[in-house]
Amino acid sequence: MLDFSFANILHSNVINFAIMIALFAFIAYKLDVMQKIEDMRASIQKNVEDSDNLKAEAIKEFESVSESLGNVEAETEAIVKKAEDTVKTIEQKAKEEMDKSVALIKQNAQKQVASEENQVQGELLRNVSSSSIEVAQRQIKTALDKDKELHRKYIEDFINSIDKIDV
Repeated sequence: MLDFSFANILHSNVINFAIMIALFAFIAYKLDVMQKIEDMRASIQKNVEDSDNLKAEAIKEFESVSESLGNVEAETEAIVKKAEDTVKTIEQKAKEEMDKSVALIKQNAQKQVASEENQVQGELLRNVSSSSIEVAQRQIKTALDKDKELHRKYIEDFINSIDKIDV
């Protein structure tokens, strides 16, 4: 029969515990648990060191950005000043070019006005001379029509003048 006394149960539990410890030790040896634990510890330590390095770099970068932000106003003022100087230079050049263009346009307009004036004067002179010739022609015809003798005299004078010409 089975004896369920405290000594038997304790003895049985100790044996089971020892078997269990031996089994865990064997499994740990086969799976190389200690090496894996050491690898995990080294990996965690490396992650912690990398985090510390990243934190230090982030702090340095933050300080650098903070310093550069301190200089932003001065840099902005310098950029604005340079832009204003550039605008003034461009404005001056544009004004000079515009003045040159205006002077050239005035000169060309004066030349065109003078040309038009000469053309109008020439046309006026032609009209006046043409009108003068017509008036003289009418007066001569009127004079010749009134005095037939005058007509004969002009013909004789013309013939006499032809005789005097040396050919």
